[in-house]
Amino acid sequence: MFNQICVNIQVNFLIDTILLDCWGTIIQAPHLMKQGIVTTHFHKILADQGHKVEYNAFRAAYKRSAKAQNILANNTWEEFDHEKRLLETLKGINFKEAKLSNIVKELWKEYLTLWPIHSKPYKETMPLLNMLKESYKIGLVTNFVDGPTARKVFDRYQFERIFDVIVISGEVGYRKPKRLLFDLALSKLHSTVEKSIMVGDTVIADVIGPKEIGMNAILLDEDGSKVKSHYLADTVISNIWELPNALKHIYQ
Repeated sequence: MFNQICVNIQVNFLIDTILLDCWGTIIQAPHLMKQGIVTTHFHKILADQGHKVEYNAFRAAYKRSAKAQNILANNTWEEFDHEKRLLETLKGINFKEAKLSNIVKELWKEYLTLWPIHSKPYKETMPLLNMLKESYKIGLVTNFVDGPTARKVFDRYQFERIFDVIVISGEVGYRKPKRLLFDLALSKLHSTVEKSIMVGDTVIADVIGPKEIGMNAILLDEDGSKVKSHYLADTVISNIWELPNALKHIYQ
């Protein structure tokens, strides 16, 4: 099916640049990305390190800390300080251990090691990227808190060779939909918002943000959970391998 779509693709000459989101769009990590799963991983790491913590109390404290950070950051879109989030979580459950900051650093470090292990491209990703690269400038613009960890994943799949530019929120200090991330990518690609399109699976980051600065946007909605937001995007795809045909028809 994918090969048939690729054979029939026609280049859309109204755009010369495609910006792609990463996790949930071209890379999958279901073991880590399921909603609410992060507290399970942190709790397990704590247990493996010999720290006994009641899970429900830990989960509730983590949610409070995350909510507080979200409220503060959603006005500026600054990247989250996850070590601070964990520190506040452990303080919130009266975690009685010496050198608490060291425990938090080890907890965060151990959690980050899971991402290169569990992240892998969808089966259509690599042929799709190689095909797009023949006709467009392609950039990766992703929200990921830790640049070095993201780079480990990208190095494994030679993304530096495939993408003309890679912008990671953890390296910039801000998250999509902050305009700065899109401007950085387009500047390095010598492109403009008018001739670019963003493709991703998050409505605020990958559709609303780009549209607000005059860029076109394609929403990836695999399970139909974002149907109420479909009208915000220029078009919607349910699988990443539908992208070539979406590019072909978007301006017709």
